Amino acid sequence: MRRIIESKSGVSNEVLIILIGSIHGNEKEGVKAIERTFKRLNSGSFEINGKVIGIAGNLKAIQEQKRFIDHDLNRCWTDEHIQKCLSNTGKLVNEDKELVELYHLINEVISEDYQQKYVIDLHTTSADNGNFLVYPGKVDDSTIAKQLGLPMITNLDDYLEGTTLLKYYSSDDVVSFAFEGGQIGSAKAIDIHAEGIWQLLQLSGIIPLTDQPKPLIDPSENLPSLLRVIYRHGVKINDGFKMNEGFESFQSVQKGEPLATDKNGSICAPVDGRIFMPLYQSAGDDGFFIVEEI
Repeated sequence: MRRIIESKSGVSNEVLIILIGSIHGNEKEGVKAIERTFKRLNSGSFEINGKVIGIAGNLKAIQEQKRFIDHDLNRCWTDEHIQKCLSNTGKLVNEDKELVELYHLINEVISEDYQQKYVIDLHTTSADNGNFLVYPGKVDDSTIAKQLGLPMITNLDDYLEGTTLLKYYSSDDVVSFAFEGGQIGSAKAIDIHAEGIWQLLQLSGIIPLTDQPKPLIDPSENLPSLLRVIYRHGVKINDGFKMNEGFESFQSVQKGEPLATDKNGSICAPVDGRIFMPLYQSAGDDGFFIVEEI
């Protein structure tokens, strides 16, 4: 697996889109969707009004089919940690080496002269119904991500232990968000990512709007368009955490409802809301979140 999956550009400097897949190595659906996107771009005579580049995240973890090797590559994007890695390049664990390479590459691309710049981080989840966007910036009607019609979570980074790549690169000059395509290992997640990427290419103006966009989620689900996190249940490696079966993101839960167990017994919902990203894999320190509509 190469770091740069592919890149395609035209003479215009209107739009730059950076697509990042598999920053968690077991989430390969994003990389496959990026590959499909470039295959589609290369099969037609599209005029590219800017540049789109696809980047693979955690190369060694992809090879070993693990979320990460030494630590989570999507929880370490702070100025302090980055500078520490840059000044100690000979004594780095795997994810810190990956971070240094990604940092140099993304910064080099972002420094290019484009009028609009987007960093889109592609993910999948261990639970079903994981189609949503994590958006750290202000959401209004002009936000192109909103036009995908997916639920948007506005404050997830405030509840995570560590700083994500999308949070690090979000600024006045760069629109950055995470696009969750569905369940890890599912063909449906690749389809949703690929269709969503294509819609974003059209909405941003990189390619012309030539076809009617397909809904990325079933409209009959009637999911809220904008939500915020109100609770996170964190887990440690020796907690013995196990999510109760059958939960999926955005399912309504009530205060006191049993959601999971650990070495201390049953874990119940502390508030009413909707469960979000319940953990159904061994790796990860976020047991579940509870969100509410804004």
